Amino acid sequence: MPKPDLVAMSDTMAEKPATMKLLNEVLIPLMKEMDIPFELCTSHLGGLVEYYQSHGAIPIIGTRHCTAKFKIRPIRRKVREYVGNARGKHIATCWLGITTDEDHRESESDVIWFQNRYPLLELGLSRQDCIDSLARRGIVVEKSGCYMCPYQSGDEWLKIKEEFPDLWNNAIALEDEYFKTHPGRWKGLRYDGKRLREPLTDFAKSKCSSGGCFI
Repeated sequence: MPKPDLVAMSDTMAEKPATMKLLNEVLIPLMKEMDIPFELCTSHLGGLVEYYQSHGAIPIIGTRHCTAKFKIRPIRRKVREYVGNARGKHIATCWLGITTDEDHRESESDVIWFQNRYPLLELGLSRQDCIDSLARRGIVVEKSGCYMCPYQSGDEWLKIKEEFPDLWNNAIALEDEYFKTHPGRWKGLRYDGKRLREPLTDFAKSKCSSGGCFI
């Protein structure tokens, strides 16, 4: 594969600590070593949690507010700064890290100027292939995602609660405010529809393990 002109990552300001640690300790130094520009892209709407708080809402499975407003659009705005404007012409290609385990997520771009490409699919690489390749280079990765993502399994919620109590309390506060604003609703941040204040120990593992909202 040729060297990319730019590596961009969206920052919802709610990423799990392990992701930001990997970013600062591995990815950014690697980009400097390879002389590839790196951009951390944030939304003009501010942080994801603050956005939901201001609207008395929570992220809900099946909607694409997080992905569209806090991931896709910020990256596209940043790419525009590099490539400029060209009406009706293809001027940028975005490489997306989708593996063979999740090839159902492959899709065409909804805009002409910014087209999608899937190099890992072209190379026939699975998620485990990527994990193994990084491990051979001494890089250990964890599943990325926002700490209050409703796709998380019970184990992932327990890890947030036990290892990052401040983030757990933020998620609790977000959910509490939501139910205070909408007392007639019952579905919380857990994918099984229950609330975070209910016991997590028997919470079945989530069906999501691929980071389905990732770009």
